Order: sequence, then structure tokens, then C-alpha cells
Amino acid sequence: MKKIVISSMAMLLAAFCMTSCNGNAQPAEQTETKEAPAPKKEKKTIVCRAVVKDGQQAAFTEVAHKLVEATRQEPGNVSYNLYQSPFDSTMFIFYEEYKDEAAFNAHANSEHFKAFSSAIPDMLAEELNIEQF
Repeated sequence: MKKIVISSMAMLLAAFCMTSCNGNAQPAEQTETKEAPAPKKEKKTIVCRAVVKDGQQAAFTEVAHKLVEATRQEPGNVSYNLYQSPFDSTMFIFYEEYKDEAAFNAHANSEHFKAFSSAIPDMLAEELNIEQF
């Protein structure tokens, strides 16, 4: 938390000015100590692109659907969808939304995510491309 406080030097300067400035000075207004607002918890969005080896589409989809269903049950999950390209059946995208960073971290540490992560390495044609927003 950040507090805004008037320094003792500023108070001395104001007192000096009130006593020595031609009598026209107005009393200094005291400022209350205020706390800065708490930072807003922002939604976390993930776009994960996966390219699987040809012939691995069905196996990848089966494992991915288990992940999707389990993730949608997480309390901090806003949405979790898997898309397969209509033009290249080896290309998939996960579109994920979490209420905040803590919800995303809980997902990344979940048993269903760990199971998915260990099941897919041999199915992938290239490394996952993960973008965070």
C-alpha cells in the first residue's frame, strides 16, 4: 500500500510562509493521509497453438478434451476452448481465460494439466506456442 504524507519540511515551510508573507497568507490546508487503491486484478488470457504430427490428431484430441472438461470446472476459469483448423487438421488452438493470475497459476499446477503435459510430447510436431495477454 502506498501512503501519501506531507513531510515535516513542507509543514515548516507552510508555517513560515503564513507568519512572514505580508499577512495575506491563508492557513495551509492539511492533507489527509490516503491509501492508494489496491491494484485491480486483471483477467488473464492465453492462446496456445499446437501442431501435432500427422496421424496424431485423434489421440491429441482425446487427451485435450479431458483437459478442457477438467479446466472448465476450475473456480477461476472463465472460458476454455479447443479449436482445430478446418484447413490443416494438424493445427489446434487453445483459447483460455482466467479471472486473474492466481487462477491461471492454479490451472498450471493442476493434476489434469500435468497429465496433459506428460501425455503430448510424442504427439507434437513442434513446440507449443503460448502467448499471454
